[in-house]
Amino acid sequence: MRLLVTGIAGFVGHHLVETWGGDAEIHGTDAPARDSFPADDPRLARLASYRQGDITDAGAMAAVVRAAAPDVVVHLAAQSSGAASLEHPAETYRVNAGGALNLLEAIRAEAATARVILVGSADAYGSGTPGSALREDAPLRPRNPYALSKAAQDGLGELYAATYGLGVIRTRTFSHTGPGQRPRFALAAFAEQIARIDAGIQPPEIRVGNLEAVREYGDVRDVVGAYRALAERGEPGEAYNVCTGEGHRLRDLLDRLLALAGVRAEVVVDPARTRSRDVDHLVGDPGKIRARTGWMPRIPLDRTLTDLYQDARARVRREAGR
Repeated sequence: MRLLVTGIAGFVGHHLVETWGGDAEIHGTDAPARDSFPADDPRLARLASYRQGDITDAGAMAAVVRAAAPDVVVHLAAQSSGAASLEHPAETYRVNAGGALNLLEAIRAEAATARVILVGSADAYGSGTPGSALREDAPLRPRNPYALSKAAQDGLGELYAATYGLGVIRTRTFSHTGPGQRPRFALAAFAEQIARIDAGIQPPEIRVGNLEAVREYGDVRDVVGAYRALAERGEPGEAYNVCTGEGHRLRDLLDRLLALAGVRAEVVVDPARTRSRDVDHLVGDPGKIRARTGWMPRIPLDRTLTDLYQDARARVRREAGR
């Protein structure tokens, strides 16, 4: 199988290569140059090819798809931060919606028989109702520019499957974390701050946004397994929640991280970390993906949190020279 992964230099791309590396010929593309990868990055040894490319450049995407001649495409490239989208709404839409359009056009012209995993976001649903789980037939009601751009990508995927017969499978992926995630995301930011407190380079104070929001947090290693299951057994034209079905209050997750790390700290709400129109409750129903593919998450949440913290701790100590 020839696999093309956009956004392969990112957090999820790293784990996808780890999961799919054994029996796929992997071709990757991303904005950074190849020599920006760490020398010991395992992706370098497992990639059949890597092309630097800008997802917003239609010609570059056509060249990437033509060269890779993929059987499967996993589209990870995105501006993935809701907070950053509030600062840069036009750029977020250009990358996420415009980039997806460029890729789909390239696939239509150069690899029309490929299966396409168009990785979307559950943020497109907006906020759900407490005590309920969102299904794929729920309306999309995005509440920030990032969510809007992902809703547009979702619509493009549906259109290209129905109109042009492309094998597009859309995901609505709920929050996920794990080792290697950058601290611009909530749980990774908590882990980073706890690690800095543990290393003695930050006072015992954790700055947070809204801790009352309820979200689910899957493990990134389970999530890339879902993408593989959908590539193999998903129904083209359909959308699938990639989720655990279990919601957690952010405050409770922070408390679990602190307990796992054995760190005591004061929690301080920072208005700068609180988003306008924040999502209060976002939990999904995984019934459709389970019924179609048999996929279900297998990594316990405490292992995910432990691995996230240990990764942050190792990085902080390495950067501090300890």
